[in-house]
Amino acid sequence: MGDLVLAVDCSTTASKAIAWDREGRAVADARAPLEEIRPTPSESEQVAEGWWDATAQALREVVDAVGADRVAGLCITHQRESYAPVDAENRSLRNAILWDDGRAGAQLAELGERFGHDELHRRTGRGPSLTQAFRKLLWLVQNEPEVAERAHRFMDAHGYLVQRLTGEWTTSLASADSFGLADVARDDRPLFPAVQGPLDRLAEIRAEGDGGDDGSAAAAR
Repeated sequence: MGDLVLAVDCSTTASKAIAWDREGRAVADARAPLEEIRPTPSESEQVAEGWWDATAQALREVVDAVGADRVAGLCITHQRESYAPVDAENRSLRNAILWDDGRAGAQLAELGERFGHDELHRRTGRGPSLTQAFRKLLWLVQNEPEVAERAHRFMDAHGYLVQRLTGEWTTSLASADSFGLADVARDDRPLFPAVQGPLDRLAEIRAEGDGGDDGSAAAAR
């Protein structure tokens, strides 16, 4: 068994990878930059394929430094609330819409009127905000319906990278929570099907750590 765990942080500005040993010491690290695109002052996007390119580059450098046989596992953290509509090959159909994008003000107000901000907060644990992906998913349905219709899945950054690494269309509950849809009281999801079609095309939600030896480190090479 390997003695290192690879940790990935695919954030807004870069994807970083660090190899940690059993004592919690960083053995090797690498990073690759990501570009943020601003179509307008209130909009924030990225090319979703850049998430994979940057992550694979950072992982490759770390694995080359420590040796693949030392890698026991891999975990991913990421820029929550960012998402991309993708086709059946996990290729993005438009730029990913990021967590700091502010275009969905009308959709935030619409959901507040439809369900009540207090009720949404009580059920999801998340107060009214433009950061949640659900608001921007509703924006996509209303403003780019042809893209929403064509999408095979709507993927958060974590799910996008997991699919590229393993072939599985899955994401963690902690990542899916960023959509603002999970019922934290009853663990009943999806919640509030205001856009039921897209909700049926989210990644499968799994508990954190639910997985096996899937060769993720080798896939990054």
